[in-house]
Amino acid sequence: MFIYELEKEELVTLTVKMKERDKMEWKCPVLDVSAKGKCILVPPLKYEDKVLTFDKEGVIAEVVAIRDGKPVIFRGCYVQYIKFRDQKYHVIITRENGVNLNRRSHFRVPVDEYCYVNHGKATVDAYIVDMSSSGFSFIVGHYDNQNMEYVQVLYKDTLLDMEISVMGRVVRREDREDGKTLFGCYMIPRPEIDRYITTRQRKIMKPKDREDGSSGISV
Repeated sequence: MFIYELEKEELVTLTVKMKERDKMEWKCPVLDVSAKGKCILVPPLKYEDKVLTFDKEGVIAEVVAIRDGKPVIFRGCYVQYIKFRDQKYHVIITRENGVNLNRRSHFRVPVDEYCYVNHGKATVDAYIVDMSSSGFSFIVGHYDNQNMEYVQVLYKDTLLDMEISVMGRVVRREDREDGKTLFGCYMIPRPEIDRYITTRQRKIMKPKDREDGSSGISV
């Protein structure tokens, strides 16, 4: 499904990651939808009583909705603060389809952390998107090297407060509209990574204490 197929007044969870601050999360209602704009409108997003803007580079945003009791994630979102018909909103835009997390044989867990990618003699800054016991994906900004094959990805999982290192082989490359490149990788299996994925999955699926539209910092 597309993000504009969400229902008005449906409660969604928006997560935003920026380099200069921790991951932020809001639960907010869908006020309106636009199929033409491929977007939804939500109330102004605030932190410490101030309306936020997300016009800096390095902003990663995603929306989670619940369908038939299962989470559906919309990735690659752009968030803009707008004024429309004398009302103020944040508009959330994405052209990507929502992904049902458990539709695959291996549960794909969102990671959403900045990382380093080593390949051969080079190291690049990147952003790891998600991971399963069979693979993982990461995003690199404005990177032209076509020869990335075997990679090692290192990052700190801020949710579990632990350093993670995974290795894999690039099997897919997708150039995105925003100029960044998404790499999909086959995971080189390690038992400790399976345990890590299970632990992270359980942590993510724990019920949230906050059910209103207030903002908060994820831990």
